[in-house]
Amino acid sequence: MMVKLKSLIVTGLLSESHLKLKFIFIIDAALTKKNLRIRIGKYPVISLKEARQKHKLMMELRESGRNPNIAITGELEFMTLDDCVAYWMKHYVPQLKVGTQSLYRSFAKNYLIGTFLGRNVETIHAREWMEWLDTICLDNPKTANSLFTKLRACLNFCKSKFIIEKTDLDRIKSQNVGRAPEVGTRVPTFSELSMIWLAIERSRASSSNKALHQLTMLWGSRLSELRLARRSHFDMEAGIWTVPKEISKTNMPIRRPIPTKARAILERVMETYEDVLFPGGDLDKPITISAANRYIRRIRDSLPIEDWRTHDFRRSLSTGASELGVMPHVVEKMLGHDLGGVLAVYNKHDWLKEQLEGYELYANKLDSYLK
Repeated sequence: MMVKLKSLIVTGLLSESHLKLKFIFIIDAALTKKNLRIRIGKYPVISLKEARQKHKLMMELRESGRNPNIAITGELEFMTLDDCVAYWMKHYVPQLKVGTQSLYRSFAKNYLIGTFLGRNVETIHAREWMEWLDTICLDNPKTANSLFTKLRACLNFCKSKFIIEKTDLDRIKSQNVGRAPEVGTRVPTFSELSMIWLAIERSRASSSNKALHQLTMLWGSRLSELRLARRSHFDMEAGIWTVPKEISKTNMPIRRPIPTKARAILERVMETYEDVLFPGGDLDKPITISAANRYIRRIRDSLPIEDWRTHDFRRSLSTGASELGVMPHVVEKMLGHDLGGVLAVYNKHDWLKEQLEGYELYANKLDSYLK
């Protein structure tokens, strides 16, 4: 016979068969998705008083979000996954780029926090980790693989700080979790770019959202270089856009010229918005990456062309500009890449004049398809 200790009053102990009673603590399925049964002990080895005391402690642990099993094991001090994520988010993530911080916070909020609630992260079995990752993989294999990479980074950081010693996650290999992101090969043609341009133009989005993606197409920049841009980043008199190192993927400033077609769009944006040129719902904050991506998904779904994404515009610029005769080192600067070898160390020239010529050629070619 089992006695449910779901209240502080234990029932069923007046039976003559009480010597065979087992004290069981049961957490309701509504809280854990499945009933969790923890054996407290057998009578008379565990007395009714001791069972009630442990039950009280279990209730307190459960209410605080910790594993009630601690009352049995006595392991009162350990790190949960939530603890590790919080430590990582506080002591490591703030050192990263703003966009990367936002991405990591999103993964933490949507997948990590609240998983394996109250469990000692060092005692979670590899099979449990794998079952959880496989569940995510069913919906999105690439997300599962990326999540695994970030989770491993989190736990490795905690190990490097001696917050934890080891976890069973180390037994899992990245190639066995979902599918790694593929190296992009999609190069939207000028014809396809013109269709995308016109679809953006005709959409009912805000002027800043439209301009953000059209300028990204013209400059071949990373989306966040523009998304996080401020008015002060653009010297309209000198005709130069400077991406500060704080939001540059290379950790170095990136300088690009402002070509004619981009200038016209940028001037309209500056007439409408203040310091933040590409805001979302809050005019004082840049549009979020998720909101920008949602908009592009709507545009993509409305067009009868092969799958594409905003980042593919960079490949289009690189390929298109090269076809138009722009030299490779100039194209690399247009993309915001560091030049390799000795050039990266000693040559800090931006080739702004040559970049401008390349951008004008590229924009004129696109215009010929828009007519």
